[in-house]
Amino acid sequence: MKNLLLSLFILLPTLAISQSVDLETFGKSSPFKVGGGISASSVFYSSNQRNNREPFTYYAQGNLNFSYYNFSIPVSYNYSNQGEQLGYQLPFNFNRLSLHPKYKWITAHIGDVNMTFSPYTLSGHQFTGGGVELTPSKGFTFSAMYGRLLKATEPVEDERAVVAYQRMGYGFKTVLEQDKYSVGVSTFYASDKENSIDINPDEEGVLPKENLVLGFEGSVDLSKNLELRAEYATTAITQDTRAQETSSGKKGLLGSFFKNRASTEYYNAYKLGVNYSFYQANLGVNYERVDPGYETLGAYFFNNDFENITLNLSRPLFNNKVNLSFNVGFQRDDLDDQKANPTSRFVGAANATYTASERLTFTGSYSNFSTYTNVRTNQFDDINDDNLLDNATDSLNYKQISQNANLNINYILSSSKTKKENVNLNYNVSDIANEQGGIVRIGDASTFHNIATSYTIGFTELNLNITPSLNGTYNTIGREDATTWGPTLSVKKGFFDNKLKSVLASSYNKTQNTGGTTNITNLRGGVSYVLLEKHNLSLNAIQLFRTTPTVSGLKEFTATFSYNYSFDVKKPKIKWEKKDRKRKTRDSIITINYKKYKYVDYANNITDTILQLTKDPNFGKIPDDKNLELRGLADNMIKAIGKKDAVYKEQAIIYLKSLEDFKGFQEKYNDFVLRAYNKLVKDAEDIDYKLEKEFIRLNAENNDPKVKKTKASVEKLKVVNERFDNHRDMLEGMRTWDIMEEINSTRLTAFKDKHINKVYLMYTNGKTEVDIVNFLEYYLADLYHKQIKK
Repeated sequence: MKNLLLSLFILLPTLAISQSVDLETFGKSSPFKVGGGISASSVFYSSNQRNNREPFTYYAQGNLNFSYYNFSIPVSYNYSNQGEQLGYQLPFNFNRLSLHPKYKWITAHIGDVNMTFSPYTLSGHQFTGGGVELTPSKGFTFSAMYGRLLKATEPVEDERAVVAYQRMGYGFKTVLEQDKYSVGVSTFYASDKENSIDINPDEEGVLPKENLVLGFEGSVDLSKNLELRAEYATTAITQDTRAQETSSGKKGLLGSFFKNRASTEYYNAYKLGVNYSFYQANLGVNYERVDPGYETLGAYFFNNDFENITLNLSRPLFNNKVNLSFNVGFQRDDLDDQKANPTSRFVGAANATYTASERLTFTGSYSNFSTYTNVRTNQFDDINDDNLLDNATDSLNYKQISQNANLNINYILSSSKTKKENVNLNYNVSDIANEQGGIVRIGDASTFHNIATSYTIGFTELNLNITPSLNGTYNTIGREDATTWGPTLSVKKGFFDNKLKSVLASSYNKTQNTGGTTNITNLRGGVSYVLLEKHNLSLNAIQLFRTTPTVSGLKEFTATFSYNYSFDVKKPKIKWEKKDRKRKTRDSIITINYKKYKYVDYANNITDTILQLTKDPNFGKIPDDKNLELRGLADNMIKAIGKKDAVYKEQAIIYLKSLEDFKGFQEKYNDFVLRAYNKLVKDAEDIDYKLEKEFIRLNAENNDPKVKKTKASVEKLKVVNERFDNHRDMLEGMRTWDIMEEINSTRLTAFKDKHINKVYLMYTNGKTEVDIVNFLEYYLADLYHKQIKK
């Protein structure tokens, strides 16, 4: 490992670019500034029957940013009493504190942090330690980390406890991006300390591991419209570091840098992609292969033993009124031909959006998933078969077919200054069947129908929105039918210039199936208030009443109280600066006309007006890097007062142009958040599909008269059913989260303010939009689980 790092670090200077320290800004901008935000929430829960939740939990989080000239130290923390209530140890810190000091192109990460190099090396694993990101010039980046990935946890009697060795890790990544190409290399190493806990590894089933991963990535623009991307990674994983060292066996690319043992294995991963753009259309082909057994200790979970190829095409039609996209793919596992039940999967999906008019929009999608399973029979059944007339095959072929179609219609009934009306209809149907030998047997097919319709009327001047809706579901699962329907009414009202927002909602749903009838009624209410533009207080409560065939009169009450505070200690005004400005001011009126900005006044008055633009409460938070840029441009504009009119106008327009560029970023930022939300829902739908498939399979087995039921199979079905129901509830909650309406709400504004520095840094440093969306999706999921869901 040391030889590998030494070799790579010797190569790094060939990519480095010399830098000069800009000392001109010292003494010219505000030397010290403090900003940030804090939030705290508490959750109260009570039930007349269930005791599986704590009655009171709280959590606090926040971020502070201390800046001195070009040097800044962002600090973030998360604290909750949930970790204390578990009653057993975990190999990671439940509460987190991190610092992210920054000076120009140098950013450090200290404390409980996470970094990502690539999906195959280090991918978002939390560690306690330090990291650094260097961007000395546009197109060149260097990242490195060192820290504790897992803390040692001794075995205890509680079965829920996670036994783990202390695991330390380090690695780095460097990327060079040019106009036509990019190349990057990353490496990651982690190992467990054998003596960190006192256990017998063979008895506990926990073995000390060691891992070294090396990854390469690159892209090249073969032409203006054609792009080629490639990524390769290789891993060396030792499953038990106590195993004897050996020189035999296949070593792979890392064999010379890694201590080879009897339990050491070497695997590879490949990913290739081609994108071609033509006539507003985008065509992409992607190929990915991950060897069976591929593993990296830099990720919490890694899917291996698969090969897939996908084809995607998107194209707008009819002056962008219609947008079409298609995705087709094929995936298979058992790459080494070792599994008893190899599977292959065909995926086809189509999405279409039709904007019939400014008021009417249609959105539709269709997907088809076909999974083929080849179940090899027991070889001893063949050997012991005494039926000479039996033409049995050596395998049984199963095919699972899943189809899903969705249609959404949105129509704006009216849109005026005083009233807005909107109606929405959404229908979704899913069909899943298990086919064997070309036959779908009774109990092996399931169909899900979901329909939802809503009407919204908003009175703009009254800050009042009323939304009645009706939802219905009809499901046939195996041999059982179930029907669920119910109405919902939601009223939202703003008071005192919308500083006080309130919401009141009520819903009822009734489910009927062969097991009986379930009735659920819930009442939701919430208020939020913005005090002095900096403080936000919110209170939300839900009362639920549930009656089922097995549980009668269940009552649950949950209340959440939250407080958010954002602050910014500004530079105090100094009188001598104004005097100096007036001394330089000429007695001439200047005219500036740039886009929507029009000024006719004296230079010092125009300057005061322009500098007030960023202080508007609706302007939004400015990232630290952008703030430093604007300060420098403001200083240049102030110095130009008293000089020739053309000189001052040039500096003023440069400042205004920088503001407009940032407003463009703000629009992109909102778009990134919306795309992150859509991806979050899509990923949740994929998980929902897998859980649904598992539930249907187990349900079919338990209802098959040819298969003997066991206590274990019934219990497993119950667990999977409960997990499926909980995840389906969460998914429905995500779908009803009106993020478009909340995009400028206090809650999402606090979320965007918290991550704007990182997103702006990624945006200006040339990170892809996919990287930014993935980053926001991770923290948006955390926001949903901690606040929105409650």
